[in-house]
This record gives sequence, C-alpha cells and structure tokens, in this order.
Amino acid sequence: MSLYKQLWIALGALMLVVFSATFAINSVSSSRYLEQQLSIKNSDDATRIAMSLSQQSLDPVLLEVQLAAQLDQGSYEYIELRDPNGKVVFSRGTMLAEGQAPGWIKDLFPIHSLPGVAEVTNGWKQLGTLSLKSHDGFAYDELWNGGKRTLLALVVAIVLAGAIGTMLLRVILNPLADVVSQAQAIGQRRFITVPEPWTTEFAEVTRSMNELARRVREMLSRESERLARQREVSDLDPNTGILQREAFMGRLRARLESEGVDANGSVAMVRLSDLARMNQIFGRQPMDTALKEIGSALRRLTVTETEWAVGRLNGSDFCLLAPQEDHPKKVGEALQRIILEVLKRLSMQDKTSLPTACIEYNSGDSIGQIMTGLDGALLAADEESNSPVNIASPGSGTVTPAREQASQWRTDLTLALQENRLLIETYPVLDRHGQIIHEEGMVRVRIKDQIRNAGEFMPWVHRLDLSGEVDRSVVRLAIKNISRTGKPTCANLTASSLTDTTFAVWFEEYLLEHRENDSNLSIEVGEAAAYTHSDGFRRLSQRAHGLGVKIGVEHMGYRISDIGKLSELGVDYIKIDGLFVRDIDTNSGNQALFRTYANIAQSLGLSCIAEGVSSANEMEAVFELGASGVCGKAIQHKS
Repeated sequence: MSLYKQLWIALGALMLVVFSATFAINSVSSSRYLEQQLSIKNSDDATRIAMSLSQQSLDPVLLEVQLAAQLDQGSYEYIELRDPNGKVVFSRGTMLAEGQAPGWIKDLFPIHSLPGVAEVTNGWKQLGTLSLKSHDGFAYDELWNGGKRTLLALVVAIVLAGAIGTMLLRVILNPLADVVSQAQAIGQRRFITVPEPWTTEFAEVTRSMNELARRVREMLSRESERLARQREVSDLDPNTGILQREAFMGRLRARLESEGVDANGSVAMVRLSDLARMNQIFGRQPMDTALKEIGSALRRLTVTETEWAVGRLNGSDFCLLAPQEDHPKKVGEALQRIILEVLKRLSMQDKTSLPTACIEYNSGDSIGQIMTGLDGALLAADEESNSPVNIASPGSGTVTPAREQASQWRTDLTLALQENRLLIETYPVLDRHGQIIHEEGMVRVRIKDQIRNAGEFMPWVHRLDLSGEVDRSVVRLAIKNISRTGKPTCANLTASSLTDTTFAVWFEEYLLEHRENDSNLSIEVGEAAAYTHSDGFRRLSQRAHGLGVKIGVEHMGYRISDIGKLSELGVDYIKIDGLFVRDIDTNSGNQALFRTYANIAQSLGLSCIAEGVSSANEMEAVFELGASGVCGKAIQHKS
C-alpha cells in the first residue's frame, strides 16, 4: 500500500477518533445544558402563567379554557393544576411529532428537565399549584444538528488535512524516488550511485548503497588491473606492448570462426625491413626505444577502434586485424603510416623500407589461407622499392565485385525477411549437473534452398543496415521455439538492439502479447556492443527485467579495461569467449582470466558460462574454475 493511501487512512482513523470523542463530550455537555435550560424555561413559564391566572377572576370553566389555550400555544408535554388539597383541577398533556434525532441519541444522551411549579393565588388566598413541563423533542433535534455540524466540520478538516498532507508528503518523499530507483537498480545488479537526499533517514540509506556501489566498482577496478598485468605477461610482447604471435593468431582464429558481424574484415601486415642492419647502425637501445614507440602508436589506434587488434608476429612483422572493415587497403595504409611516422620522428626512415600486404577475410577462411595470401603479397611488395601496399586474394574469397555482392545480398536478405525464411538452430547450454540452462538460438537464413550460417550473412546484414529487422525476427523465432518445445531459449541480438531506441519499445509490446512464454526467454549481445552502448543496454535491460526476461553479455574477455562497467549494466549472466576457453586445461593465462571473471560473476550474483568448450578436459577445467554452465562442441556431441 502506498504512503499516500496510508496517510489518508491514518487521517481518517485519527479524525474518527477525534470526532467520536468530541461528539461524545459535546453531546454530554450539550444535553446537560439543554436540560438545565429546559428546567429554567419550565419554571419561568409556570410562574408567568400562574401570575396571569392570579390576576383574573376565573370560574372553573374559564380556567380550563385558558389553561387549554396555553397548552395548545406552547410546546408542553403537560400542564396540571391542583387545588390546595391536592385535588386535580386541570390536567392535560399533548403528544408532539417525533423530531429528526434518532432514537440512539435519546438513549445515549437523555435529557430529563425538571417541571416548572408555581402557586396560583387570589390576593392572600391560595387557589392551587400549577405545574408544567416543556416537550424535549426540539432539544434532542438541536443536539443531533450540533453533532452533524461537528461531523461536517471534521470531514472538511480531513479533506483539507489530507490534501495538504499529500502535497507535503510528496515534497518530503521526492528524494525517495532516487532511493527507490537506486535500490531497484542494485536489485537488477546495476551498482549505481546517486546524490544523497536532504532527508536524514533517506540520506543514511543512500549513503550505505552508494558505499556498496563504490566497493563493487573498486573491486572490479582491482580485478581489471590484475588481469591487465597477467595479460602483459602471457599475451603481450615485452618490447612493444602489443599482442605476441600466438595471442594475435588466437584473435584472428576467433574472428574466422565467428557467427556475428565480425566474421568479415581485413588483415594487414607491415614488415620492418633490414631490422638486423638497423640494430648495427643505431644500436640495440635506440632500436628498442623505436619498437616501444611503434607499439605505443599502434595501441593508440586500438583505443579509438576498440574491436581492432595489433600484434608483432616476429621481430620485424607487425599485423593489424580490423573486423567489419571491408577496405583492406585502407587498413594496410593506416598500419604503414603509423609505423612510418614513428620512424620519421626518430630519423630512421631512410635505413629501412615498409612493404605492406593486406587481405580481406570472410567466414570460412582458414588462418593458413589468410597468412599464405599475406606472405605472398608481402614478398611481392618487398621486391619493390617504394614500399607499396599490396592487396592479396584470399584462398576462399569470391571474385564477385563488392558492389555486385552487396546488391545480391540486399535482394536475398530482404526477400528472406519478407518471406520469413530466417530460422534458428539451437545449441544446449548446460550446468554442472547436465541440466539445461537455455538453448542458444543461432540465426540462419534459407537462400535458394541453401541454409547459410550467420558468419556468411551477418556482416552483410550490418553493412546493409538490416540489423534491426533481423533482431526482431530472432526474438519472434525464439518465442516460437519456446512455445513449441517448452525449453528456455536465448536470442542473440546485434548492437542495433541497443542503438535503436524503438527496439526496446517494440520488444516490450511484443512480449506483452506473449506473456505465457517470456519468462523462458533470454537475450544477449556481444561484449563490445554492451560496453560501447551501455546506455542502450541499460534501457533494454530494464524493460527485459520488467518482463521477467534474462539478459546477458556474450563473447567476453577482450575488453579487460572495461570490466568496471559490468557493475552498471544490469546483466543476469556472462559468457566467456571461446578464445579464452581454448586449451584452458593446460593454458595458465586462460585459467587466470576465467577464474577472475568467474569470481567477479559470483560477487555480482551472475552466472558465468564458458563458450566454445571442445573437450571433456576443458569442461572439467572450467567447472573447477567456477563456471556456472558450458556450451560448445563437447556439449553438442554429448547431447
């Protein structure tokens, strides 16, 4: 019950008590007062009539007529005249109509006025004794009307007090809205801080919750720093601070195996020629300084392009991975330009050349094909003197021009969306005991009687700005799967679901039409999208939680520096990318990373799921490290 309702009830109850007490006290006082006034009136009327009779010489007939006239003119209950011997000379009463006062008023507050008595004389001779009593009906009516006036006054007082109290309460409770919002956010695992309200009691609650949010952020910040230090030891080249060969190849492999929009992109490689001769010319220490500055410049590139990755494959080869970038030459030129600027600043550009190769990768390509194409183009560029940027042909690449490909994909995808030819393949996500957490729905499209996986068409969905329509279709398909199988189902959404403000509204309206299935629905977006569009994620998260839908972040582990944002997103679970699960039973770096994420998830009350588990040993290892669930080839084979 709201405080406003409680206020009105409290005021009503208080006023009822006040009215009851006031009515009782006033009624008792009024009844005694009216009783006293009636007694005085009876005495005065008796004296007046007796004096009138004493001044006249009346025979018995005229006496009876005059007393009857007084009885008819006044509101008397009775008039009686007795002679000196006590014999009744005249006695008559009258019955007046009942007044407005209810019977219970007469029972609770009786009025017993004393009759008026006066002597009737003729000179010194006593003629008799006159007694009379006024009717008490009008007194009860006055008592009843006074009670009604008191009740009306109290009702008006209740309304005024309630209205004023409501306005005052609204002002007093205005800071409570922020306190409630913060409490709801923490309940949704969003550890936010709000300004302390001026109300002392609310301020104490807010101060405690703000302290909790600060401690969570500090914990996440410490874990982020610790992971970054571990990553420097295991994944980063000590001289340049960028990825070593093995770590870079792992990133490339993950992109080639992806089923998202990053399954297409570009890779560029620059070779710092004559590195050994430069060491002899400039010395070891200046060259180490040059390599560090090259590494710093390349790291700055990944600050603005958070999905890009740079690596040093060997002493002289530097590589740049640019997901979703379909202009490989642009990537190659950027990599070459950055390194050349550093060399010019150190006056080393004349002692080396920078042959560059670039290639576009697509879903289905292998690392061998990509690297073979790069090596061939790089050898050709190395033979030329002007450090050209050569574009290599991928081993599985299409020879169809990009413009024709875009036109064909637009036609095929638009028709597929119109004809509802999108579908989802589900893969189980299981807990430690083999119980299903949910089925992960991977989107597929049927084009010309051929099923195409997401890695083939999702990059084109992104380029052609069809992500919003695909996201809506995926949600519909997930709901249908729940309705058909009764199993919890997860829908994978793109960044468009966070950037398009209309999607959250559509999502809520659609789920309200399918309330019987929404509690079994989960939705998730990639780590990069969740961190980059955190406001959109929180907006979608709030709507999802209001409908009983779980929301998660997949492919986590790349953006270690953004771990602190996890406390503000409001997620229900996280999925660690398969890159950091591969060989986790033997890879100490992946073990440390996964253990940290699992501990963070446990601290925040989240589930931590391992993606891409490919063997029983990996499955056993991730559960030992704190995983809540697993998915991947090993699970699919097992199921």
